[in-house]
Amino acid sequence: MEERANILVVDDNADLVNTFSLILKRKGYNVDTAEDGQAAVEKFQKSNHFDVILMDIIMPRMNGVEAFRKIKELNPGVKVILMTAYYEEEQIKEALNEGAYGAVHKPVSIARLMELIGEATVNPQVLIVDDDDDFRCTMSRALELKGFRVKSAGSGPEAIQLAREKDCKIAFIDVKMPHMDGLETCLKLKEVNPSMFTVMMTGYRYEVDDVMQKAPADIAATCLYKPFDLSQVVNLLSRFSDGRQGKYEGQREHTARR
Repeated sequence: MEERANILVVDDNADLVNTFSLILKRKGYNVDTAEDGQAAVEKFQKSNHFDVILMDIIMPRMNGVEAFRKIKELNPGVKVILMTAYYEEEQIKEALNEGAYGAVHKPVSIARLMELIGEATVNPQVLIVDDDDDFRCTMSRALELKGFRVKSAGSGPEAIQLAREKDCKIAFIDVKMPHMDGLETCLKLKEVNPSMFTVMMTGYRYEVDDVMQKAPADIAATCLYKPFDLSQVVNLLSRFSDGRQGKYEGQREHTARR
């Protein structure tokens, strides 16, 4: 059975907390609650296992932005979604710039909130493009063991077709491939999905240096030189996840009111 994410709901409005808890539990999530920012920080200190925190901004004792900052100090990777019934634009902007995953206005759209939580709790789909079958399979298995969803392609054209069919968020692309090299593949993948996070890979450091220098500045986040440690890949995936933060949603239909 798939393990569902752990969510902490933080709000001084008991009715809203109960409503959100009931909805999330019915969706299969593990849910805990806190009545204000101070209680949320204390609960997080005792049990640093929450994947997502739904945090109201205006609360007694400690507001949501202060609590968010303290929790990020304890665990920079935690995903915090701020909620507000008011228009604290500056506070929201500062929090998003500091790494809050998103912010939504009350009354909150339950459908959009579920979508946002889903995005926050599912690792991005990764595309590995390499003509070396053994390397591609090894890297795919290693990332799958880390919980990532992986697609792989043995050539540029195959990668482009996969990108059209699947919502791949990040691609690791070998530079030196027959028929269509990595740079051309990368450019065409960017045409399919301009926001795709792309990383080049090569075992020919000096041979491809000139090629990489001539490439457009925004063509790839970086280049990994084989053999590389899997921790480098995981760090890049973490950078990508951080880059998805900063979503700020307004009011929607089908809402739960404060």
